Amino acid sequence: MPRNPFYNTNWHGQLASAEAALAEARRGEAAAPFGSAEHRTALAWLDAARTAQRNAWRMQFETIAAYARWRFGGLADARDGFALDRDMAAFISIEEVDTAYEYALRDEREVTLEQRFRLETGQPAGLMAFAEGGETISSWRRFGELDCMVSFCIAEGLVHLCLAHPWGGLALKSNEIFRGIATQLARETLVLQVPEAAKLFHNEGHRLARHRELIRQVNGLAAKLRFYRHLLPERGLREEFCRVDMVWNGAGWIDPDWSAQVYDKLPLALREAAGQPALTALPSGHLPLR
Repeated sequence: MPRNPFYNTNWHGQLASAEAALAEARRGEAAAPFGSAEHRTALAWLDAARTAQRNAWRMQFETIAAYARWRFGGLADARDGFALDRDMAAFISIEEVDTAYEYALRDEREVTLEQRFRLETGQPAGLMAFAEGGETISSWRRFGELDCMVSFCIAEGLVHLCLAHPWGGLALKSNEIFRGIATQLARETLVLQVPEAAKLFHNEGHRLARHRELIRQVNGLAAKLRFYRHLLPERGLREEFCRVDMVWNGAGWIDPDWSAQVYDKLPLALREAAGQPALTALPSGHLPLR
């Protein structure tokens, strides 16, 4: 195991002297006229004092591994995978430890910034859909030019479908595009349950009196569909997960209500689904729908 070249059994005394010299250098820098030759000399003195203090602090660690454990010990374990996974005994120099620490610190800061825009992962109060232990099925689908992660589950006798996509994915026609996608998914779901329902979605079939019983059956099934939207965080926009209530007109959805229920947490199943890499070849959707 590599030894620390700065190790000194008298590190306490060395550190005390270095800190006293650093304090004196700070006073000298503060007293010198700003921008003068004296000030530039004081700045160089201060820089040298900081380096001496840092080296004195390193003297307490007998091995490089001991220094690495101390250096990485201040990072948040839950966010810093490097600090958890790296073999501390593999470091061979103080400089290598410091370089690796700076990379890990940068990564931690980036994760912290990302967390500000992400919802907490957990089951929202009162929501049984997409719960842990349930059977949530998720896959990427392409609808026109928009790629969505579609998640499906059955809970409390209702069919729940969630569309996950970037904030800007629906552009300026968000109501129309979301309604169209939801209509397509609803029709697919209804036809799977009642194959005869396909005739209702063509040539105004949902308005014909001769289909009265079929219309009643399909409308009853449509009433059990619940839709959700998961907006992925991007460009400083916060992640959002909400239920979208709509009116079923017999053949499709109208009047999306984006504020029906906004949740403060995102179910684990949806978090894991959104993290799946998009496929290079996706099935095509059939927008626009009417």
